[in-house]
Amino acid sequence: MPHETDKLTNSSPEELEQVLRLPNLLRDLLLQLIKDFQTAQLPLELDIDERYSFEELREYLTQKIDEHLKKGGTLKYLLNRVDLTEKQIHRAIPTAIHASLQLLAELIIKRELQKVVIRYWYRQSASKED
Repeated sequence: MPHETDKLTNSSPEELEQVLRLPNLLRDLLLQLIKDFQTAQLPLELDIDERYSFEELREYLTQKIDEHLKKGGTLKYLLNRVDLTEKQIHRAIPTAIHASLQLLAELIIKRELQKVVIRYWYRQSASKED
């Protein structure tokens, strides 16, 4: 049964802009991106107090991933850390990943946002039980 957060995967950039306006959601997304990229040896220079748009984040991640690949890096650790399955990637990007870095960056943002929203909902439900 699909979960409510699965809708994020199919959301348009405009719909994601609305989600990112929720209090602290963008900040938590930035922290999650920074953490997962750092763990995958791809440091990001994002200011968690900055109000990035979805488009700005997608362009920034596209650039970082492209630079990493041009230096001979791979995406194995990043995709594993972000928790994207091959099936998810192939469904969103049927051609070579290298040719679709913007789509890959979008997929990463959506998955990271999904993780942040799940944590947010979990905290909300746990606080209601108290």
